[in-house]
Amino acid sequence: MMGLGRRHRVWCAVLFLAAGLTLAQALAVPMTLAPLLARNAALPPAPRIPSAAFERRPHLHAVRLSPDGASVAYLDGEGANASLHVLDTRTQVSRRLLALPGPVALFWSGDSSTLILAMPDGVSVVSVADGSSYKLAAFDGRAEHRLFPADAAHARHVLMASYTAASGAYRLERIDLQGQRELLYQGEQLSGFLLDATGQLGFAMTIASDGMRSIARRQAAGWQEVLRCQRVDECTLVAATPDASRLSMLMAQHGDRSVLVEIDLAQGKRRVVHADRAGLADIRRVISDADQGAPLFALFESPLLHHAGLTPLARRAVVDIDRQFGQGGVFIEAARGGATLLLTESGSRLHHDRYWLYDSIRRSTREILQAQRAAGQPVPAGQLAQTSPIHYLASDGVLVHGYLTLPPGKVAASMPLLTLVHGGPWERVNPAYAPLVQLLANRGVAVFQPNFRASVGYGLHYMTAAGGDLGNGRVQADIVDGVHWLLRQGVGNRQRLAIAGHSFGGYATLLALTHTPRLFQFGMAIAPSPDFARTLRFIASAPGGDPALPLRLQDLGVDLQDGAAMRTLEAAAPVRHTEQVGKPLLIMAGARDSTVQIASVTDYVARLQLSGKPVSLLLDPEEGHNPHLPLYRQAAVYLLEQLLQQHLGGPAPAAPGGQLNTYLRQTLKANRALPALFAVPQAGHTP
Repeated sequence: MMGLGRRHRVWCAVLFLAAGLTLAQALAVPMTLAPLLARNAALPPAPRIPSAAFERRPHLHAVRLSPDGASVAYLDGEGANASLHVLDTRTQVSRRLLALPGPVALFWSGDSSTLILAMPDGVSVVSVADGSSYKLAAFDGRAEHRLFPADAAHARHVLMASYTAASGAYRLERIDLQGQRELLYQGEQLSGFLLDATGQLGFAMTIASDGMRSIARRQAAGWQEVLRCQRVDECTLVAATPDASRLSMLMAQHGDRSVLVEIDLAQGKRRVVHADRAGLADIRRVISDADQGAPLFALFESPLLHHAGLTPLARRAVVDIDRQFGQGGVFIEAARGGATLLLTESGSRLHHDRYWLYDSIRRSTREILQAQRAAGQPVPAGQLAQTSPIHYLASDGVLVHGYLTLPPGKVAASMPLLTLVHGGPWERVNPAYAPLVQLLANRGVAVFQPNFRASVGYGLHYMTAAGGDLGNGRVQADIVDGVHWLLRQGVGNRQRLAIAGHSFGGYATLLALTHTPRLFQFGMAIAPSPDFARTLRFIASAPGGDPALPLRLQDLGVDLQDGAAMRTLEAAAPVRHTEQVGKPLLIMAGARDSTVQIASVTDYVARLQLSGKPVSLLLDPEEGHNPHLPLYRQAAVYLLEQLLQQHLGGPAPAAPGGQLNTYLRQTLKANRALPALFAVPQAGHTP
């Protein structure tokens, strides 16, 4: 594990393997954090960084390598100040092509002569030679549109899918650069497709009414189903042989981890092309040749971002990349044949990504676009904290995964420790740069992010292991077990613990303050569900929602029709145990939340208020479930800093500006968790 230091972990793995253990078995051996803690304590402390700096967006984005590897297109600037540029990879000279009116998605034509821009109102094309541009197609405002690169035989074309939710109409068209359209498919909405050697649709994936994925192959007599995938399986089309006899896909092996398989459709036999040798992680994506679509690399995210080569040239490239960057933190985009690779370097200590070109023939790497990156004023990597993967044994003996971020130059045992719980629960956290995590570390707080059972990326068995035990049960125990394990390892002060999260993470925060009321000194919950059973039923019955959601939930272990199981989940609901909450709780919610009924949140807060509990509620009338309004996000950061200062002895935050101060006074409807902030009128103890 990289988190303990590469040399230490490599030698441990060598010893384990010499003893006859697989790497997966080696990971199950209890780990010690002592080397990591000692190394971190020896680092120079970081200076205090203004809160706004962590949210500073890069000027450089949408960086794309041309299929021939000769150019890199990119966007420079934000909003009305954004412009399109192209870099010559040989001379390193950049040219500005044109200004952009707003956000765009960027594609190359197959012959590398033209850039195709998907804008909110339609598709435009730009000549790389002279920067001339014109509108290719306008979008129908009633439909959703998505663009895809065309096949090698149609280099000066683009594919466009259009879907109208009201009518269910779906079309897939190929458009040439003069605007001429060719209809490739019309019918059920596609969730995946592959073109054949002539550029026609060869394979199509649709979702049946029961949520199963159906893959059909085009034949002379029409479409014939050749494969059906389970509802929770990865099931991603990757490539097909020219004669369409064999199909490459990402699928769950033995109903567990996602692997790359090749399927002989005539014989029905499957051959595993590649899987995680450690027996730990799913393949999350396959990177293919920009021209022929042949798989080149398999991408893994757990525990760190890393690749495996699928061809001799790609395997050699991975060796070079790992040698330079370590096994983690690089995304690969391949030009034709894999001769040139664009490497996007990311990581917890990289505020803004770095970009590199790798020459597969010379086996050399050089950084590009340094000046453009610097213009975004990223926080220096030396001032940021490293996020390290960890694993620990839960109280039932199962290996659980997660990440730990430590403030550099601090003694771990004296730090406040905040547990930050991800949403879902069928999602995950990774060690990428995270503004909130870095802010906390900069304020001297260690951050624990558990990938409890139900998290994705570690196979279907791990994701479904908790089943419906989503109340005060297995998932919550994985979170709490991790906190106790860290304390035993010497991370965090037992009297300075806190917990926070969004959506399911907010629900877990409410559970923690309810069922382990003495463990944490405060909780902060954004868009939380006070009653998860009620929320699941609400989502499953929402008009226009996924009709197969109840079946998909059943596959994940949550049967909405199982009365006994739902009663168990309901019995643990925080709303039923408000008398057990004793520590300060801050809740943030949006009145336009379409996932968690806002009435359930305000009812929960009212119950806490009537019992005299230390609760605060910020209610934004315009915010939805996923925070996006700038003032709402600023308020979240400021209030969290206030909680840290008032309840864990953290540093005082900078005073809010006038706009934020006004916003807080307008949206804080209850304020007993932060009594020192300012007095907020309370009418009849109702929010």
